[in-house]
Amino acid sequence: ALPISHLQIVYEFFLRFLESPDFQPSLAKKYIDQRFVLQLLELFDSEDPRERDFLKTVLHRIYGKFLGLRAFIRKQINNIFLRFIYETEQFNGVGELLEILGSIINGFALPLKTEHRQFLMKVLIPLHKSRSLSLYHAQLAYCVVQFLEKDASLTEDVIKGLLKFWPRTCSQKEVMFLGEIEE
Repeated sequence: ALPISHLQIVYEFFLRFLESPDFQPSLAKKYIDQRFVLQLLELFDSEDPRERDFLKTVLHRIYGKFLGLRAFIRKQINNIFLRFIYETEQFNGVGELLEILGSIINGFALPLKTEHRQFLMKVLIPLHKSRSLSLYHAQLAYCVVQFLEKDASLTEDVIKGLLKFWPRTCSQKEVMFLGEIEE
């Protein structure tokens, strides 16, 4: 693996490229495609929080500039989370991906699409059951609150969902759940 200083140069160069006023997504989509996004998402499992921070900014820029990739990006983040919840319980970039989702959810139009409501109930709520919840709880709670601010009619389902995963033995986790319900 490259030292972060080398990676930092690459990420900063790529970000400047994406943010350049001369950047044309219509030409770049030949290279920044679904395969590129999949490889980028795999890098979020990096153990280095500085690298994950760069990746977060890069993915956010790609999401903003490549409208045709938006649904694909959401679907792949969905898949990463489902694999994390039900198979591996190991992925370093959960918090960073949730941060990106926080601003994506913020931009959802009303009424919320069925796909978005399902994401809340079938992915975000089950993320509460992980043993490593404390590593990303603040970002997860922010996403859930974003949904409820968009559509308060989801509140009852969210609380029922949280109760389903309510911790029975970990008081620290209970405190996190109570704080989230309070928000």
